[in-house]
Amino acid sequence: SLWHALFAQSRDGVVVLDQTGKVYETNQRFADILGYTMEEMYQLHVWDWAHGLTREDLLGMIRDIDGDGHHFETQQVRKDGSLVDIELSNSRTFFRGQKLILCICRDITERKAAERRIRYLATTDTLTGTSNRGEFSRRLAEEIARAHRHGRPLGLVMFDLDHFKRINDRHGHDAGDAVLRGVMEVVRQRVRLGDAIGRWGGEEFMLLLPESALPNTLVTAERLRAGIEAQRFALAERVTASFGVVVLERGEGFDALVKRADVALYRAKSAGRNRVETVSKD
Repeated sequence: SLWHALFAQSRDGVVVLDQTGKVYETNQRFADILGYTMEEMYQLHVWDWAHGLTREDLLGMIRDIDGDGHHFETQQVRKDGSLVDIELSNSRTFFRGQKLILCICRDITERKAAERRIRYLATTDTLTGTSNRGEFSRRLAEEIARAHRHGRPLGLVMFDLDHFKRINDRHGHDAGDAVLRGVMEVVRQRVRLGDAIGRWGGEEFMLLLPESALPNTLVTAERLRAGIEAQRFALAERVTASFGVVVLERGEGFDALVKRADVALYRAKSAGRNRVETVSKD
């Protein structure tokens, strides 16, 4: 009687499975989490709500669970098809000679959403939606190591909007912010899914192109340059950008690669802006 009172009043969802994966016992909280009635719950098997696992996977897990059990985060499918984030603890017990699996399920959907929001704010430039400098640097360092390890090409493009201060001075910072967002839309439409875009600072951006040798990286940069030049913003003047293009050389590190991209960008600025330039490693 005491056990059933604690079971029913638990703030966490609790479900007991038999060896076939069928619901042996559950509480109202778990039914509410999944959106079923108590009567419906007793007709279900664990594969009716476990997301991303097959019936065979789950039966194997039930066989393998011992007295120590497991503790992990997962997702479960509600009756309406939506997913809920769950922190799950399970363990084995025996009752009247039958092996049962006790599962305690805590709904952590709000916590996971908050964690995703915190990560977004920590890694994203909120104005443009691109990676911020810290996150882009992390990704660049990771891709440099991977390219060296596997002997694969890696392209890097640094680009900067031309005379951007003039846009802010003439039209105000709200107009300047709109231009930055608009330019990023142009860029996103012209790069591959696996490419990474980062705001390096102010009106300066970086584009990381894994598996891209110099010819392809130059083509991409020229496509972006032409796309930005052709885009019409809510301004009387044309918006253009200058591009510095480099590819990773043998033995080259993070600082040297970024420095070369910066030198190439400076060369594009010095040569008249609205152009693409590259610099080879000395």
